Amino acid sequence: MDSDIGYSQRASCLSNFGLSPSSSWNASFRYLEELCLNGVTVEGELIEQPLAICPVLERLILGLAPTLNRVRASGRSLKLKYLSITCCFDLKCVEIYDTNLVSFAIVGPQIPLCLDKLPQLSEVSIEGFSLRLVHVTLSQLSSLSCLQILKLQFYDSPDENLLIRQLPKLVSVKKLELRVHGLRDASLLPLTLLIEACPCMQSFVFELMDPREMLCRQREPKRVVQAPHRYLKEVEFSNYYGRPCDHELVNYLVENAFNLEKLVVNPCEEEWFTSEMKKVKEPRERALQQLEGKLPSRIDLVIN
Repeated sequence: MDSDIGYSQRASCLSNFGLSPSSSWNASFRYLEELCLNGVTVEGELIEQPLAICPVLERLILGLAPTLNRVRASGRSLKLKYLSITCCFDLKCVEIYDTNLVSFAIVGPQIPLCLDKLPQLSEVSIEGFSLRLVHVTLSQLSSLSCLQILKLQFYDSPDENLLIRQLPKLVSVKKLELRVHGLRDASLLPLTLLIEACPCMQSFVFELMDPREMLCRQREPKRVVQAPHRYLKEVEFSNYYGRPCDHELVNYLVENAFNLEKLVVNPCEEEWFTSEMKKVKEPRERALQQLEGKLPSRIDLVIN
């Protein structure tokens, strides 16, 4: 590589390119602040070489990197603040420690995450891990003392036998965003253990993915009173369909969040409806029937 390339660049993107340990890394991208490796063939472990030649690199995006099997970065001298890894299916582990990383995001199958001694890491986003192994996921995050925003997206659906293990408490988390599949009319109450793992959260965002898989069978909603959420002030529920399991989760949050100030409900869009779903009332109508005038006066209800 030409040693003069990139001296004045702030961002660079490489696509459909091959990098290996034998590649020449003699270039000095001394001003490069953002690097995107998209569809780049990376052999083995190659994370520390680009970091070494990009002394001011703050944002690194790795996407669809075949054969990459390990991501490792360490050392307070690194300027890296934002790391995103998407669909690197040969990846076996991620090791980030003793750096000033601020944000970390990963999309893909469940792998070991070694995140330690990261005093500025305030936001973590994990997409694609198994809900059945959520205790493993939270254990990997339990040492992050400054984590404030946690985003979790699981592609499986909760069931009655889920989350039977004790989950570690993430006491620094202030905002939890949780996205799961709303399969048929499966109960969402098992997710309450995950919600309780963030006892100091102030904002909770919940979304049911792929509403086409949901059904609305009539039954009496269950009520669960567990540990209070003393700090929770705002809840947003997206793709609310008005099933008993949807209503159960809202009731749980209302009854256990004594200081809840605002509940935002975004009903399913009509475009998602199947012929089987259309047999029951329109979701917004059900949301109004279930919630309007039935919440404590302190709660501002918004149904979009």
